[in-house]
Amino acid sequence: MLQSHLQSLIAKAHRYQEEPERFERISVEGQSLRVRVRGANGDHEVNLVDGRLVCDCDGFAHRGEGICAHVLAVEYHFKDELPANAVEWPFAAPV
Repeated sequence: MLQSHLQSLIAKAHRYQEEPERFERISVEGQSLRVRVRGANGDHEVNLVDGRLVCDCDGFAHRGEGICAHVLAVEYHFKDELPANAVEWPFAAPV
């Protein structure tokens, strides 16, 4: 079940990648990366916090997985600006 959930998150992130207008960088002093993502069900904000991407969407916060389609899409879209391991994959070995 989790595998199919992850596959659907990855597929959704790929769809977002095909529409770069979904991403809006928000300039905030003192933050290295803050992005508004226009998602299928509304806008969500993804921030780089302590080297990890976090999202304000319900899926990221309430499922406790530390991953969502918005985070995956931002990880790819801004890959040249992010540290390694900015996304915490479920079941990944600790770094």
